[in-house]
Amino acid sequence: MNIQHMRILIAVIDTGSFAAAGEAVGRSQSAISLQIKSLEEELGLTLFDRLVRPPRPTAKARALADHARKVVTLFDATPQVIDGDLIRGRLRVGAVPTVLSSFLPQALAELRAQHADLSIDVHSDSSDRLAAQLGEGALDVAVCTRPPSPIAGLDWHVIAQEPLMVLAPVDAGGDVRALLTGHPFIWFNRQTWAGGAIESHLAERGITVAATMEIDSLDAIQSLVRAGLGVSIVPLCRGGSGRWPGLRAVPFGDPPVTREVGALVPADARASTLIKTFLGAL
Repeated sequence: MNIQHMRILIAVIDTGSFAAAGEAVGRSQSAISLQIKSLEEELGLTLFDRLVRPPRPTAKARALADHARKVVTLFDATPQVIDGDLIRGRLRVGAVPTVLSSFLPQALAELRAQHADLSIDVHSDSSDRLAAQLGEGALDVAVCTRPPSPIAGLDWHVIAQEPLMVLAPVDAGGDVRALLTGHPFIWFNRQTWAGGAIESHLAERGITVAATMEIDSLDAIQSLVRAGLGVSIVPLCRGGSGRWPGLRAVPFGDPPVTREVGALVPADARASTLIKTFLGAL
C-alpha cells in the first residue's frame, strides 16, 4: 500500500464512483479500478460491493479511508515540517503572576488559534524559581523579570520595558520623594527579582522608606494603597491601561525607571522552531 493507493481510495469514497474519482485525480476509470483491485489483493479483503452500480464501499473500506486521510495529511505536511512552518507538540511555560495577568494570555490564545496541534502547559511562580525549574529541564521557557546577572546555560530574550510607578492615595500631595518618605511604604516582595530591583533603585537615589508591609500581589498592593494604608512602587505591566482608579500614580524617575521583562530559554533551544514561534507571539 502506498500514498497513491490511499489518495485513490479517498477519492472513490468522496466522489461516489470510480469514474468520478478518476476525473478528480487525473486517471482513467479503468486505472482507478485496477488500483482498487490491487489494494484489495494486497489486503486480502473486499473494499467495494461490485454487485451494485456504482460499487458501494464496505464498512472496512470506510474505516480504511478514515485512517488514510490522517496518513495523507501527515504526508502532505512534510514540506512544512522541513521548512519549520508546522508547530506541534507540548510547550511547558512558566510565568510570573504579573505577566499572567497582563500580556501572556493574549499571546497564548493566538498561539492556540494558529497552531491547533500545539499543547501548552502553564505554571506560575517567582522569577528565580522559574529559572531554577528551567535549568532542571522542568520547563521549556520562563517569562519573567530580567535576572540580576546572566545565568549559565540560559539565554535572555527581551519582550518589554515596563515603567515603574509610585502609587499613592488619590488625595496624597507632594513629589515622588515626598510621597515615598512621607507615607508608610508597601514593598513589592523583595525576594522577587522585580522587588529586589525596586529596593536597589531606592538605595541608589538615597530614598529611605518606612516599610510596613511586603506583598506578592499587585492587585493586593493597589487595594492597600487605595485604602490609605501606604504608598508603593509597582511596574506598569505591558498591555496595562495606565489607569489607576482611586489612586494617584506618578512615574518613578524622569525618565521613569523601568523593569525589563522577557523570556529565559535554554541556550541549546535557541534554534527551536517551537521556541521561536512562542517568542514571536510574545
